[in-house]
Amino acid sequence: MLFTGILACLCCLSCAPAERHILQGGEAVKTVEHYQEALRVNSSDADALFGLGWVYLQQDRTRAATGVFAQLVAVDSQNADAQYLYGVALSKEHRKTEAIAAFQQALLLAPTFVEVHWALALLYNERGDGFADALGMIEEGLRLAEGSSYGHFVLGFVLCSRGENEKAVQALLKSITIDSSLAHAHYYLALVYLRQRDDGRAIAAMEKTIEADPGYTEAYYSLGTLYARTGRVDEGEQMIELFQQLSRSTMDEDHYRRMLYRREVPFDNVKRAGSHFNLGLVYLRRGELHTAKKQFMEALLLDSTYAEASHNIGVVHSLEARHEEARLYFEKAIKWKPDYALAHKNLANNHLVQGDYQAAIEAFQLAIGLDQNMAEAYNGLGTALIQQGNISEGKAARARAIELGTED
Repeated sequence: MLFTGILACLCCLSCAPAERHILQGGEAVKTVEHYQEALRVNSSDADALFGLGWVYLQQDRTRAATGVFAQLVAVDSQNADAQYLYGVALSKEHRKTEAIAAFQQALLLAPTFVEVHWALALLYNERGDGFADALGMIEEGLRLAEGSSYGHFVLGFVLCSRGENEKAVQALLKSITIDSSLAHAHYYLALVYLRQRDDGRAIAAMEKTIEADPGYTEAYYSLGTLYARTGRVDEGEQMIELFQQLSRSTMDEDHYRRMLYRREVPFDNVKRAGSHFNLGLVYLRRGELHTAKKQFMEALLLDSTYAEASHNIGVVHSLEARHEEARLYFEKAIKWKPDYALAHKNLANNHLVQGDYQAAIEAFQLAIGLDQNMAEAYNGLGTALIQQGNISEGKAARARAIELGTED
């Protein structure tokens, strides 16, 4: 989880002080296929190796990323960024001794590369004799980047892991003061408060964890048990239920990501498209619209007639209020699957929100013709009819929607 945080901080490097080493090369990421084609032409193309390794890391294909960055550091041994990302990939593969060596090499090449300080501190801290080395790394990193929220978090985490609770609280509060959106800092602050038997502050910190990151699964369980322990039983049960839902979602995500990115033997494009689609559904249910859309687009690239993928891209565009773009994807879905009632209904909603009431009426009627139990279609039809002045017909359609809702 901590190396996820390390990677997450990469996107913020543009605001780093001028004297710090700034990670380069991940801004214009292209597809795996693009980089593989470049490497077929020249297997020692450093830019292509860097790009491919970066994409693999983003996709959590850490074994593949490790192999690519190993090639890159052999080709370009003076590339501090490559050494650092090689270390990240090795860490995710639990090859910690090799990861330390890669990070140390990165630091030799770029002594002001502060993210390497944080990474080494975390790995040193895992060694039984590494506490002093970890604190030394953090101290040097904070000297270079005193305003780094993540750096203060790493300090707090290391102190917390060694039982130095008061110092850990100070460091974690400093991290949160700099950047209140860092969920890790709130979570570990809550754990320290729990250790100190301060349930009130622990609850507040857990609540802040979820506010900063609604997908922070562990916080729901911890907060649920805290609520229950302090007499807020109903709220505790709600938190535990949310924890279970998020756990299932995480399991689904891991399942489809393993199928897509971690199989030893690749499978055919039809199964790959289906896995991208299902992974997109996981993200859509979480409200992660951009990530969901990327997965639906991947499915569509593999199967240009994938009606459900096209439809769900339209759903994402609709949720983003990009109605013209949504309409195009709904229409494509219907073209490839004319009996797709849900796509007709959402196309009708698209017309409705844009004020094209006659087109909405026709699309709602098509949806109802395909699925006579679709309450939402009747309700939308009623609205469109009323807007067109057909009051009695509109009321009748809405009444039918209510009947169907009651039956459900």
